[in-house]
Amino acid sequence: MKNKLLVFILFIILGFPGLLIGQEINVSGVVTSETGEELTGVNVIIEGTNRGTVTNIDGEYSLTVQEGSTLVFTFVGFLTEKREVTGSTLNVTLTEDVTALEEVVISGLASNVKRSNLANAVATIDNEELTGKTVQQTVDNAMYGKIPGVNMNANGGAPGGGINVQLRGISTLGAGSSQPLYIVDGVYVNNSSFRTGRSQVSGATGGQSSATQDNAANRIADLNPEDIERIEVLKGPSAAAIYGTRANAGVIIITTKKGTKGKPTIRISQNVGFAQGQNFQNFDDWNPDKIIAYFGDGDAGQAELQKYNEAVSENRVADWEDVIYGETALLSKTQLSVSGGNERTTYFVSGSIQNEDGIIKNTGFERYSIRANVTQKLFDNLKISIASNYLKSESDRGFTGNQNNTGGSMGYALAYTPSYADLFPDEFGNYPNNDYFNDNPLAIRDLAENRYKTSRFITSFDLDWDIFQNNTSYLSFSLSGGIDDLTGESLVYFPEILQHQQAEANPGDVTWGNTHAVNTNLQGIFVFGTQFGSISSTTQAGVVRLDQNADFLLTRGRGLAGGQNNMEWASVVSVLDQTRTIITDLGWIFQEELNWEEKLIGTVGVRFDKSTLNYDQDKYYAFPKASLAANLHNFDFWNSSTVSQLKLRTAYGETGGLPQYENTFESLTPQVIGGFLGGQVGTRGVDPDLVPETASEIEFGADIGFFNNQIQFEATYYIKTVRDLILDLEPAESTGILAIATNAADLENRGIELAISGSPYRSDNFEWNTRLLWWRNRSELTDLQIPQQTVGGFGPSLGSYVYAEGYSPTTIIGTPSGEGEDFPAGFTVYGDRQADFDMSWYNSIVFLKNFELSFLFHWKKGGQNINLSSLLWDDGGTTPGWDNDANNDGTPDGLERLLNWAGGNTGVYIQDSDYLKLRELGLYYRFPQEVLETFANGAFQNIKVGLSANNILLWTPYESYDPEVSNFGSQPVSSNIEVTPYPSSRRYFFHVSFEF
Repeated sequence: MKNKLLVFILFIILGFPGLLIGQEINVSGVVTSETGEELTGVNVIIEGTNRGTVTNIDGEYSLTVQEGSTLVFTFVGFLTEKREVTGSTLNVTLTEDVTALEEVVISGLASNVKRSNLANAVATIDNEELTGKTVQQTVDNAMYGKIPGVNMNANGGAPGGGINVQLRGISTLGAGSSQPLYIVDGVYVNNSSFRTGRSQVSGATGGQSSATQDNAANRIADLNPEDIERIEVLKGPSAAAIYGTRANAGVIIITTKKGTKGKPTIRISQNVGFAQGQNFQNFDDWNPDKIIAYFGDGDAGQAELQKYNEAVSENRVADWEDVIYGETALLSKTQLSVSGGNERTTYFVSGSIQNEDGIIKNTGFERYSIRANVTQKLFDNLKISIASNYLKSESDRGFTGNQNNTGGSMGYALAYTPSYADLFPDEFGNYPNNDYFNDNPLAIRDLAENRYKTSRFITSFDLDWDIFQNNTSYLSFSLSGGIDDLTGESLVYFPEILQHQQAEANPGDVTWGNTHAVNTNLQGIFVFGTQFGSISSTTQAGVVRLDQNADFLLTRGRGLAGGQNNMEWASVVSVLDQTRTIITDLGWIFQEELNWEEKLIGTVGVRFDKSTLNYDQDKYYAFPKASLAANLHNFDFWNSSTVSQLKLRTAYGETGGLPQYENTFESLTPQVIGGFLGGQVGTRGVDPDLVPETASEIEFGADIGFFNNQIQFEATYYIKTVRDLILDLEPAESTGILAIATNAADLENRGIELAISGSPYRSDNFEWNTRLLWWRNRSELTDLQIPQQTVGGFGPSLGSYVYAEGYSPTTIIGTPSGEGEDFPAGFTVYGDRQADFDMSWYNSIVFLKNFELSFLFHWKKGGQNINLSSLLWDDGGTTPGWDNDANNDGTPDGLERLLNWAGGNTGVYIQDSDYLKLRELGLYYRFPQEVLETFANGAFQNIKVGLSANNILLWTPYESYDPEVSNFGSQPVSSNIEVTPYPSSRRYFFHVSFEF
C-alpha cells in the first residue's frame, strides 16, 4: 500500500504539470551557419526546461515539444537563437559570435556559464589565437600579451621555456607556489622547476638560494600547445575560490581538443623556420687608444698593444657576441591529427615532433607528443571521456647567467674578453686559455653539457551520469580524476680540461639529478538543476582529493677521470640533495547558482580544505565565494538601440596558500662524529600557530556592448588582499634556531583591467577584428610583524628588494644607506619592478576572402630592472661606448659609471625596462573551396599556407638583450634581475597545413 501511495504521489508531482500544457507535437529541422554549412552538435533546448537534444552530423534534429514552446539553439562560436514552435518543421540559421558572448566558461568544478552571464573577468584564449598565428615554443610563451592582468618574465632566451607567470600582482612572498595552478583536462599537473645543480657547478651560489639560479625550465613546457582547444585564466580569488588552498596565485584551466561526430578528418601541418639573436649590444671595439685607456700606458698596456697588433696582422679580431650568440637556429614542427566519430563515440588522436636549435651552438629543445582523447557514450544517460598524453622532451640550455667569478658562464666570460683575445682551438682541437678571465667561452660552449630530459604521462577520465531528468529538473553526477606521472633526468658536466677546472683541486665536475613525481587527483560532484518559475537553479556539491608524491636525488662528482661523466669515475662523490615529498589535500565543495531569466545571475559557494602541508593537518579551512551579475539590457525597461549590452557585475572570493614542505615539522639532519652516524636537531623551528596564507578579493566590473555588440568594452577593478603571509622569523642566535616560518605580514594588490574589442568593419571581402587591452597593478605591504628586511638579489650594493610596511615588495633599493621613512630597511629607493601599465593590441584582418593578416603589439610602460650585465660589461671594458666621454672630464664613461657604483651608488645599474614589442605577426592564404574541389579529386577540405614571426621587433631603452628577464627563475619578487642571460631570439616560420 505504501509503495502504491508513493507511485501516486510521484505521478502527481511529475505528471500533473504536463496535464495543464497543450498538445505535444514533433518538431524537426536543420541548423546551418550563414555560409550554409550544416552544424553538428548544436544544443536544442526547450526554454524553461532542461529537456533537449543535439543536431547530428547533417545538422538535423528532432524533438517532441508542446505547441507554442520556444526552442533555444546554442553552439560554441555562434550567437544563441530562440525560435517559437509554430509547426512541425523549424529550420534555423545561426550567426557567428564575433564577440564571444555565447562562449561557455567554467563556473565550478562541474558546471559552466555563458560569458554573457559571468560575474568575473575570466580571460579565455582559443586554439586559433594560441597557435593559429605562429608557432609557439611553450604554452606559457603563447599567452604573452594576450591576457589583461598577467605579467611574465623569462629566465632568458634559452630554448625550452622557463617562464614566470604572475596573475594580478604578488600572491605570496615565498610560501607555497608563486605560479598559477595548472589544470589540464581535469588533471592538476606539475609545473615545478626542478633543481639541476648548475648553480653549484658554475659557482652561482651567491645571493638567494643557489637552486634559484639553475636556469631550469618550468615543466608546463612539456605540453604541446597545438593540442589545446582553449585556455581559461582565473586571475584572482573571486574566480578561483572553488579551487581552495592551491589557488592563491590563480588558476589556468587547459582543455585539449576533442573529436566531433562525422567522418574522419585528417590534418597535417608542417612548420619550418629559423631564429636569430635579438637586440645584440654590439660590444665596444678595441683599438690602441682604448687599450691604453683601459689597461694604462705602462707595461700592461704595452703588452696588450702587442697582442692587439698580432691579432690584427693575423686577421683574428672577432666579434665575440656574434661568435657565441650568432648561430642561425633551425626550427621545425610537424603535427598530425585524426578526429571524427559517430553518435556514440568520438575521438581525437594526434602526434607531434618539435625540434628547435638555439642561437648558441649545442643548445636546443626537442619535444615529442602523442595524444588520444576518446569520448564514449555507454548509455543514453552515461558517457565516459578519457584523455591520455605521452610527452618526451629534452632541452640543452647551455651556460649563461651568473658564475661569481669561478667559471662556467659564456656570458660572464664575454664581459671580460676583448675582441683580439686568442680563443679558437688549434688544429688538434685544443682550446687555449683565456688570458682575460678564468674561462674560454668557446670551450664551455663546445665541451660542457647542461641537459634535462623528461618522460611524462598525463591521463584523465571523466564519467558523466545523467541520473534523472524531466521538464523542469535534472540530477547528474560527475566522477573525474587523473594522473601526472613525470620522470626527469638532468646532467650538468664540466670536463677536466676546461680552464677553470684546471685550477680546481679536483678537476672535472658533474651533477646527475633524478626526479620521479606523481600527482593524482579524484573528484566526485553531484549537480542538481531545477526551475522555480522564472528562476533556474543549479546546485553542486562534492569532494576533491589531491595526492603528490615526489622523489628527488641530486649527486655531484668531482675529480673525474679523463673524458668521463660517470659518477663511478669521480674521486669525490657527494649527495647535494635527496628528498621524498608526500602531500595530500582533501576538499569539500558546495555551490549554488540562481539565474532569473538571464537578468540577474547570482552564485554563492564555499570550499573546505585540509592539507598535510598545514601545521594542523586535520583542520579544515573555509574559502567562500559570492557573485552577482545584472544584465540590465535584458530588463523590460531597456530600449537603447546603441547600447545593446550593459552588464554590471561584482564578485568576492577567498583562496589559500600553503606553507612550504618541511616548514611545519622539526627535522633531523645526519651527522658523522667520530666515524659514527647520528642525527642532529635541525636549525629550523616550528610555529604552532601557523595557518595558511589567505587571499581575499573583491572585484567590480562592467561589460558594455555597442551597435548590436559589434563593439565590446570591459572594465574591471579589483582589490586583492593576502593575509597571514608566511615569512621567516629569525630568533636570537642563542636559541640555536635560525628561522621559524610564521604568519608575519599582510599585502594588498589593487588593479584595473580594461578591454575593448569588436569587428569595426565586415563585408564579403574584408573583415577586421581587433582587441585593445590595458592593465595595471599596485602592491603594498599593509602590515609587517617582523623587522624590515632586504630580500633577493646579491645584496643592497648590487640592488635588492625590500619588505617594509607601506612599500611594495617589488620596491628596488640599494646604497647609499640612510635613516628615516624614506629609507626602508635603511637604504635608498630606486624604483619598482612593477610597470606603470601594460597595453597590448591584437588585430586579425581577412581580406580578399582568403588572406588573413594578424599581429600583436605589447607595450610595457615604466618599471625598472637591476641590470648587472651592464656592471660586468663596464668592469670588463666591453660596454658599447665604454671609452666615450660624455662630460669631457677625461674619464671614459664606462669607467666613470663603475667608479660611481663602487663609491656607493647602486642606482647606476638600475635601469628603466619600458618596451614596445611586436610579439606576433602572421600572413596566411587559405585555398578557396572552388579550387579544392578541382584539386586531387576534391580530396582536400582545407589547404593553408603562410608566413609568420614572433618576437620580431623590440624598442626599449634598456641596455641589455631583453627587459623581460629573470636570473632567479620563478621567484615571487626577484624576477627583474639579470646577469648575462641567454639572449632572446626573433623567430621566423613558413607554414603549410592540409586537411582531408
